[in-house]
Amino acid sequence: MLSPEHKKYLIYIVKYLGVALIAGSVVHVGTLHNGTTRYIVLGIIGLFLMVLGNLMEARQNGEKIDLKYLAIITGLSLATGFLSGGIQHYLDNPVYAGYLLAAGLLFSYVIFLIKDKTRILGRNIMIVLAVSAIIITVSRYIPVTASADHHSIAPPELTATSTVSQPLAEDHNKPHSH
Repeated sequence: MLSPEHKKYLIYIVKYLGVALIAGSVVHVGTLHNGTTRYIVLGIIGLFLMVLGNLMEARQNGEKIDLKYLAIITGLSLATGFLSGGIQHYLDNPVYAGYLLAAGLLFSYVIFLIKDKTRILGRNIMIVLAVSAIIITVSRYIPVTASADHHSIAPPELTATSTVSQPLAEDHNKPHSH
């Protein structure tokens, strides 16, 4: 049986690891041009972890869990992932990241207000839409930074030209010289 402190930690790590995986997968699908399946799988795992962590927390707090609750936490986790991923890789692909940021801002705002049962005012939505449109527009004029895509650069010690002073494994096909 887990202590209350360990249970809180487990809930925390499951929830936020889920958001991190969602953020990474959402942005990498659009900024790296290979490994799409891997990022979709990681995003699904992240979504599962985020929902699981929230369900564990809701159960611990005695909150009602229904379809609306699941939809809200799923929407918030995806929207947060859009925001985080868009910020982290903005210079890798500003146009794509701009759309992620705009969608993340709009969806997180609306879903958060629904979650807190706050009245959604038309003028506030218009402000968020205007900010989102500005983000998208400005992003179209930001050049891709040549060195921004750090995923394609391997550290020098991992390249094929590096040397190893001692062999890592013995080649069993070569004759031994003892």
